[in-house]
Amino acid sequence: MKNIFISIVAFFISLPSYSYVLEAKPITEMLQLIKSTAFTHKEDGLVFGFNSILSCLYISPEFVILKNYCIPNKNYPAKGYTIISAKYGIIDLYQEDLNFAIKHDIQITVFSDVLKDYVNAPFTDSTIEDLNLIFEKLYNQNSPACWSTNFSYSNQVPEVNCTSNEVLKITDWAKETQTITVNDDSWAALFKAVETAINN
Repeated sequence: MKNIFISIVAFFISLPSYSYVLEAKPITEMLQLIKSTAFTHKEDGLVFGFNSILSCLYISPEFVILKNYCIPNKNYPAKGYTIISAKYGIIDLYQEDLNFAIKHDIQITVFSDVLKDYVNAPFTDSTIEDLNLIFEKLYNQNSPACWSTNFSYSNQVPEVNCTSNEVLKITDWAKETQTITVNDDSWAALFKAVETAINN
């Protein structure tokens, strides 16, 4: 098994005057809920942050899933999902073929306690236009985030980083996500589970 290099990096970030509870919640727990959820394909469109490749929007009362790099349907070097949940926040799953390595990333883009000020479940009426407004506001807010990867650009090894040192349960999250990202079979199973859920 590969040696896992984990570093938690803290930065000072600009937040509103009230405090957030930042908790890194289990990815496998979220995945089990996704597996038991019925999704409906809502629409396709350009998501905030993407320049030309459209995403496909799937919705349920509890989750929104954006399948990124969806249209036009080609064999892109990158693929990924953006999962939105009132309970888990915004989670990004991302894979990229770097030619010399396949990069696997799991990111808490927005924590659930931050997201609650912007979205309310159920999500059945969500549209890409609505989501883009929220994404832009959150991007400008520069909210806390954590990420886990099997290949860090800075040091070419597995790594976990956060932009805040106030994240609860980060050690458990780091172990769980590194187990997924550094193991090709576990990573493939994660992507397959999400893909199966949105296509059932």
